Amino acid sequence: MKKKVTELGKIISEAREKVGISQRELARKSNMDCAEVSRIESGKRQKPNVLYLRGIAETLNLSLVKLMKLAGYNDVEINWGKDLTDKRSTADFQEQIKKYEKFYFDVLEDIDERRKNAFACKGIIADLIDKIEISKTKNKEISNDEILETLKEVITLIRPNLEKLDKSKYPDVDMALFPKLEIKHNIKINTITGKYIEEDK
Repeated sequence: MKKKVTELGKIISEAREKVGISQRELARKSNMDCAEVSRIESGKRQKPNVLYLRGIAETLNLSLVKLMKLAGYNDVEINWGKDLTDKRSTADFQEQIKKYEKFYFDVLEDIDERRKNAFACKGIIADLIDKIEISKTKNKEISNDEILETLKEVITLIRPNLEKLDKSKYPDVDMALFPKLEIKHNIKINTITGKYIEEDK
């Protein structure tokens, strides 16, 4: 009975064809037998050895984590061990860097927005101070209602600056790629999910 092509086999086959190499060349570059490449692509080998998957991932610039998941490896097999870097490919590192780049620019954008808000508040307060000083020299009183409305406007404008950065924008952290990473203060990382956790002080 002919095996149905798996998602794993399809992804590897498509990536190989995109790079423009044969099964034989993929096998040579991945340090494996050509027949094994054929079995993986055709779906006859559904759970290849991790070393083979790593060779394929590096040759075709694919995520080893993704290939392992498609091959049926569970989270423990993927995320536990003495040296998890053996279970990550260059593409996994590149993906993590992209996440950090996006986070970096999100933070810069957030800082820029908060700075604009702060300048707007400064302008409103400066105008209010000018009005109060002018009212003293020209004996033209400024009403409490006008002062109150101005202060309400400032409070509304400054409120976003007091909010914490949206945690949904934090990048997932793959501890296999950054095993010695430490997050200080009240931010920690869930080692299973790679998500940030904010603890109460």
